[in-house]
Amino acid sequence: MDNVGLTHRIVVKAQIWRDGRLLIIKRAPDSDPYPGLWDVPGGSLHKGESVDAGIRRETFEEVDLALSHIRPLTTWSTGVQEDLVIGLSFLATSETDMVTLSEEHTDFAWVAPDNVDDYTFPPNLAKEIKWVIAKDWHLF
Repeated sequence: MDNVGLTHRIVVKAQIWRDGRLLIIKRAPDSDPYPGLWDVPGGSLHKGESVDAGIRRETFEEVDLALSHIRPLTTWSTGVQEDLVIGLSFLATSETDMVTLSEEHTDFAWVAPDNVDDYTFPPNLAKEIKWVIAKDWHLF
């Protein structure tokens, strides 16, 4: 079989809920994409990496948390052609709320559902978070 170039990137994201609050992290001002916006932990899968290993690795790298109770949430996509991103979102929790940020982020917060609108997120993430809240899926 010919070695065909990649046509897309796979990104995994985790909404981490603990004690009724969502962990959000602020992207650095020089981030690409979405500089300075609030986000949830996640990132690109490495070649040959499983989805479970990738979401655990990205979360550990970005906020130094180990995930538990990981559940699939939704899929999404953004971009076109060689910039196509296929996204997989998950719900999870962690055993601790002690966060250590990576250099890719400048701040974090554990946000109550009523305060989600106080933060600016990348397109569709706020909608996804509100959907989880409306369904009470954030209550572990």
